[in-house]
Amino acid sequence: MKKSIILVGFLIFVFACTSSKYFKQNPEKVYSNLGLEENKYFWNQLHSGNIENLDSIILKLEKRLQQDSNDVVANAHLGFAHIWGLTEWQRIPNVRPNVREHAGLAYKYFLKAYQLNPNDARILGFLSDAEMAYGSISGSSTLQRKGYFKGLKSIRKWPEFNKFTIGVTFSSDKPNSKFFEKALDWQWTTLEDCYTPNIDRDDPKIQSFINAEYNHKNLGKDRACYNSWIAPHNIEGYFLHMGDMVTKTGDFTLAIKIYELAKASPNFKTWVFKDVLENRILNASKNITVFLAKNQKGIDNVIINNSGNLCMSCHKMSKQDVEIYKNYDWQNYFKVNDIYSLNSYKK
Repeated sequence: MKKSIILVGFLIFVFACTSSKYFKQNPEKVYSNLGLEENKYFWNQLHSGNIENLDSIILKLEKRLQQDSNDVVANAHLGFAHIWGLTEWQRIPNVRPNVREHAGLAYKYFLKAYQLNPNDARILGFLSDAEMAYGSISGSSTLQRKGYFKGLKSIRKWPEFNKFTIGVTFSSDKPNSKFFEKALDWQWTTLEDCYTPNIDRDDPKIQSFINAEYNHKNLGKDRACYNSWIAPHNIEGYFLHMGDMVTKTGDFTLAIKIYELAKASPNFKTWVFKDVLENRILNASKNITVFLAKNQKGIDNVIINNSGNLCMSCHKMSKQDVEIYKNYDWQNYFKVNDIYSLNSYKK
């Protein structure tokens, strides 16, 4: 394990030293590349939750980079694939001891993707997560610190998206730790950024802001606040995660109110994790201690971040979702909304 981590670290060092040039991306080429088979395969497997096919996803994308090492989409998708493996390793059949190497490889590919396109604050946020994870695994406090400050930069660039992206990293910490408390505060201020500045933290009645139908509109940065083809249950997954964090603090009454907000989503009925949420509401009081026990397993007994379903809680499509999006032109959606922010941001 140590040898493999050292090797990945060396490759990252070499990569970082030799790839600092920023290649101006051609938007037409970038968005046309979405139609390549390997990119379609990535999205299909992610939306289906098929983490057992992770190796084939990675292999296809690596072959693509052999043809064009500066393909920003392939680099970004490889970063996402490896962060998926790191985040949901519990569901990988016959998981190998080198699963931790996903952190180093996610760092490598997100670094390249961000160098190719520094306009994309999403990639900077995930690069931060990968760098902190890799630093933790390799015992490098320097990498952890650098990753954290990248995360703060990503939040300044796109708070609606990256307060969650960075904050989720600390949701497994003890509830009285400063980073957990900061991350939970970020969850609250994200709601203020997204919906309304006037949120009562004791009784957040914001359902009317949440249940708006915005699936097919160009919302700019505010698209992070709603559901879309990319994350068909972004709203539901957000409140599942936030409710788990509040439960850990001991305030199960408030946690129930947070969980209930997920039901305001216009897509709640097609969400695969509806029953998980209902069990959270029923067992909120008990989960104050259950979620803190280190020996717990199973999605109903651990916070969603530790269950192997964190990514899926937002991205997985049910059979109904697949039918809803059956004829959806998602490649055009990426282009029209400039998902990779190649032309910088639109508010």
